[in-house]
Amino acid sequence: MKPLLALYKAFFLPDSQISLNVIKIFGLFGVVNFPLFYLLPQYLSKGNYGSFLLRGIAFILCLCISLIEIWPSRLKKFIPLFWHLTVLYCLPFFGTYMFLENMDSISWLTNITIGLVWLVLITNWVTFLFSLLIGVSLGAFIHYLIEGPTHLDMEYLGGAFANYLWAVIIAAIFARRKEIIQKEKQQSLRMQAAAIAHEMRTPLAAVANMATGLKNYLPTLIETQQTMQEKEESLPYVNDKVLEPLKLVPIELERVARSAFTVIDTLLLNLQDAPSKIVLERCNILDCVEAALKAYSLTDAEEELISLENVNNFEVETNAHLLKHVFFNLLKNSLHYLKAAGKGKILIWTEKGEKFNKLHFKDTGKGIPPNILPHIFDQFYSRTDHGTGVGLAFCKMVMQRSGGDITCESIEGEFTHFILSFPLVK
Repeated sequence: MKPLLALYKAFFLPDSQISLNVIKIFGLFGVVNFPLFYLLPQYLSKGNYGSFLLRGIAFILCLCISLIEIWPSRLKKFIPLFWHLTVLYCLPFFGTYMFLENMDSISWLTNITIGLVWLVLITNWVTFLFSLLIGVSLGAFIHYLIEGPTHLDMEYLGGAFANYLWAVIIAAIFARRKEIIQKEKQQSLRMQAAAIAHEMRTPLAAVANMATGLKNYLPTLIETQQTMQEKEESLPYVNDKVLEPLKLVPIELERVARSAFTVIDTLLLNLQDAPSKIVLERCNILDCVEAALKAYSLTDAEEELISLENVNNFEVETNAHLLKHVFFNLLKNSLHYLKAAGKGKILIWTEKGEKFNKLHFKDTGKGIPPNILPHIFDQFYSRTDHGTGVGLAFCKMVMQRSGGDITCESIEGEFTHFILSFPLVK
């Protein structure tokens, strides 16, 4: 069992970040396709070109995939495995079996070619080759067990197999190219972010140092000015309403510099390659939330927008550093949209369950349009001027690698509600 699990993680898990929208589209396509093309030959030509049992299994798998967003939280960790099994069954396995069942039908040669195109579009090149190899082998083996040996007319099928092999080679090349383009895009973003971060850190460090100096000496200078102008009427007078706010300038400069450093660190962390395994530690969820709020350098006005209600503390096993940056991403987005909407608050509360404890993070600001909501966890998907499409994908990665998940509910113009699920700590 362990070698099979290792093989799955090595070759199939990299596709686990595939867009949920793509998964749903594939599921909906299968829900229509598999029963439709069984019924049409029955009623139109009175022929039987499909196996009711095989199509029924494919229909059920695709129906489950199309409803993936309403899966219970405890099952969502199995989404990558279920997705790959569905693709393997519905494309290479089903296509091979039905081709051997209907070798006299040229339409099945077309169907398996279309299946190749689907496989290229929804997998990386390694998954493509392994799915094709395993699916074709299983399809031929199951057909042999059920129907017995099959005589292949190579004179008739030789050209078709040559074209199929050529299509496999081209498809593998394009699948590999697609993956390379994705990695190049991520590497380009990472390099640009690193360059910007390097250029920004130097002046920010200078601002932080100047703020420290001002905080040490400015209050004394202000008090001296106030004392002297009370004694010396000839001294240029500065109103106390101007002097008193000056005492807060160093503190505000420190906060701005610290906040900028936080944004830079979060962006760089979001763009890092996702580790296959993260180091987990036990901590209290309330400590993690409070540490993140303190480290984010909120202004007084922003602090007033955040409300912790019904926060029942519970233990989590996670990476505290990465979880802090998950909160940073959620805070950054919520504060941005509250400002854009000109209204709203941020509500944080917890909920204990039998298998999962949950942290709720809700803002009553702008909300997310329904056409964008399914894509928000897709890497590099962004429809805003301030986003890069990596923050929420990073949050999804951290939560899933910790054994949990993050989901989102939203109504445009009303609220955005993130739910972070953590498995119970035994």
